[in-house]
Amino acid sequence: MLFRRRSLAVKYFIAVFFGAVVYNEWFVYIAQSIYWQNMKCPYDDKYCTKLMFIADPQIQGEMAVPPPLSYLYNWDSDRYLDTTFKIALKYFKPDVLVYLGDLMDEGSIATMTQFHSYVRRLSNIFEVPYPIIQIWLPGDNDIGGENEPIREDKLEEFNKVFNQPSVITYRNISFYKVNGITHSFPHAKEGDDKYRIVVSHYPLLWKSVFGKQVNDAIHPNIYFCAHEHKSKYFIKDKNFRNIFTRSIRPGDDILNIDRNEENIYEIYVPTCSYRMGTDTIGYGAAMLVHNNHHLHYTVLWSPRRFPSLFAYAVFLVIAILYTFVFCLSRIILRCMLVKNSDTTQPLLHTS
Repeated sequence: MLFRRRSLAVKYFIAVFFGAVVYNEWFVYIAQSIYWQNMKCPYDDKYCTKLMFIADPQIQGEMAVPPPLSYLYNWDSDRYLDTTFKIALKYFKPDVLVYLGDLMDEGSIATMTQFHSYVRRLSNIFEVPYPIIQIWLPGDNDIGGENEPIREDKLEEFNKVFNQPSVITYRNISFYKVNGITHSFPHAKEGDDKYRIVVSHYPLLWKSVFGKQVNDAIHPNIYFCAHEHKSKYFIKDKNFRNIFTRSIRPGDDILNIDRNEENIYEIYVPTCSYRMGTDTIGYGAAMLVHNNHHLHYTVLWSPRRFPSLFAYAVFLVIAILYTFVFCLSRIILRCMLVKNSDTTQPLLHTS
């Protein structure tokens, strides 16, 4: 009877475990898109353009955690990014992808061999099955510059690997790549009446001097940045005075910005990695409609990963404890049987 109860408990445990795996590794990602805002182009707008922003993936390196745990950590974080990216890509179908820097966690301190291995991992994670414009920016974790000197060799190597001009044009939109780490930026050409978007890893508008220089040189319609791992937008007036900062949270309405808006907007795109210490993670999604007169923005939120990992840890602890108790009980039972057999007197014995 005891054996049957144990066998039934094991079957229930295995069934619950596989149910948790199906939920955490498949269903939770599919269900997440149900709560995303509707970002479909108007049926009568053939020039509608969709932009998707990927910020701070910071793929795990080889030095933070020693092997063999590093293999497990890297596999899980890479798989999470790959899964969430592909679902967002399939749902939104962007025309342009903008990678806002901090692509690697250890890019600035890695060897060149490691640096290129990280680039290959990024290529596998953010693989797109159709031709698309992709814009790549370096972050401080890629080339240094925040808590360490700028690594000129990594900056040069980044520019070689992601060989792109500082201004990229798609349809009637110009993307201006500003490097807030090296304080370098392109200037707008005279007579350029395209919709101008400044993309940068570091936020720019809070830097009054450098931000003003960028604004005077480009006169962009909007800014997009990353680095802080938070989802929000920052507004200044036309005289470059601060107005306010507002967070963008799950469930918020779509942000609508008119091209004739006098105020200056800078949108902070949240991190897409669950390793950055925040629960609000996802991909920025912007849509330009009606000949770029209106910009709509929202976040395609990703599911939290740590609760799933915690659930797996609980299952592992239960399995280890059960195995330990089961083995210990078998050992104790065997010892008792041996002891009883040694002390039992035969029924018939001779003197």
